[in-house]
Amino acid sequence: MNADQLDHVIRDVLHDWTPDKPAASTGVADRILRRRRRRNTMRVAGAVLGIAGITIGTVLTTNGTGHEAAPSPASGMSTESKLLWRTTLPTDSWDACTLGPGAVYCRGSAYDAIGLDVRNGKIDWQRKSGDPHGGSTPSGSLAGTRNGVLYTYADHSPGADMAGTDLVAVDVESHKVLWRHKMADDSRDEFAAVRFDGGILANTPTFKSVAALDDRTGRTLWTYKWKQADCDPASIGGVPYLVCSPDSDKSPKPSSVVRLDPKTGEARTVATVKGMTMHIGTDGDTVLLGGLAGGQKFFSDPGPATLTRVDTGSGKVTQHRVDGIPMGKVVDGRILPGGGDTAVARSAQDGRRMWSRDLGLTLREDLDAPMAKELTSDAAVDLGRRVAYYLDPTGHMVGVDLDSGAVRWRGAVELPKRPVRAGIAPELMVSGHSLVGQVDGQIFRIEPQLKEAGS
Repeated sequence: MNADQLDHVIRDVLHDWTPDKPAASTGVADRILRRRRRRNTMRVAGAVLGIAGITIGTVLTTNGTGHEAAPSPASGMSTESKLLWRTTLPTDSWDACTLGPGAVYCRGSAYDAIGLDVRNGKIDWQRKSGDPHGGSTPSGSLAGTRNGVLYTYADHSPGADMAGTDLVAVDVESHKVLWRHKMADDSRDEFAAVRFDGGILANTPTFKSVAALDDRTGRTLWTYKWKQADCDPASIGGVPYLVCSPDSDKSPKPSSVVRLDPKTGEARTVATVKGMTMHIGTDGDTVLLGGLAGGQKFFSDPGPATLTRVDTGSGKVTQHRVDGIPMGKVVDGRILPGGGDTAVARSAQDGRRMWSRDLGLTLREDLDAPMAKELTSDAAVDLGRRVAYYLDPTGHMVGVDLDSGAVRWRGAVELPKRPVRAGIAPELMVSGHSLVGQVDGQIFRIEPQLKEAGS
């Protein structure tokens, strides 16, 4: 499901929903859609659908059928930490951040890019946007850095009613723009532009088309077009792919995983899957897809689903029946949903629930929509310590054992009081064994002090 499909799903649900306070429904669909600012757009769909009493699957239950016993945690819980720095960014509206060598980079409505020294939190440079009040699509993600180049987004026509989007390459040393590339898709999410070995794959100025760009010069290496499908670019093992689903019920095309030759763009279909699917992510060299299995009309409808695994090496397709599409970050064979007050780990192999844990974080309700709550961050995973961390909008954090779900650490950073804004999640990233978090223009780096095994 792409961003446009998601928007339609959210609006379909909200337009059929009548809140307890009739006045609260005015413009609520557009208001929440404008707040869609984090990497995994389905998390906001979950928040919105929570207003209407609907969930995607049952991944946020803490107990029940399918909950397997978890192994004992590696160590006890710690509340010790070291705050390395905290910095106030120039404005309180920031869409996405990413880590680079020795630096943190962020962008928002007022700044196309800003760079901080990850060692001390000092702001090294800023690049203001053309129109900070343009109201254009927020960025759910940044395409990251490579060889001293930051890939960010900017309005193509600042100030215009339909500003459009440019992918922008910025030299992190000179802070100069190396090149700009116009895109048709304004979603600016994790699928808008992806890096592969030898280039960057991005949407073109026309829909249903991608271009491979030289990552240093922006020169178009090749383009690829398709019809009757919605496709997400992906990079697997350094090779560009497209993960496609039919763009309507009437489309004759099946869902497919397509490999694009990095040098020529020549397409080879790795595998096809019957029906419409949702791109969940990748588990190593395997693409994960979710599909409806109970006759539902929308991906947001509750009911049985199918988890499909497509091995890009062999083309082998395996499918597993699940009680709902397992959405979230895919890490080390686990699917970790974010956004709620419960952490869940689903197996990327078959979708079974491995463990679930109440995070003990407080998510406040939105007074304008009492059934809508704040969101937690996506999971930030330290694989070396086997801990998944979560951050709430008040600065409280928790780390849970990746293998058992047991709480390993709790900590907090003092932040200014802020109003409730349902649908906007904080951001959390792992830097070594420390965490870099961002909440409404407050950015910090903290180092959890975990207990040793057996202590």
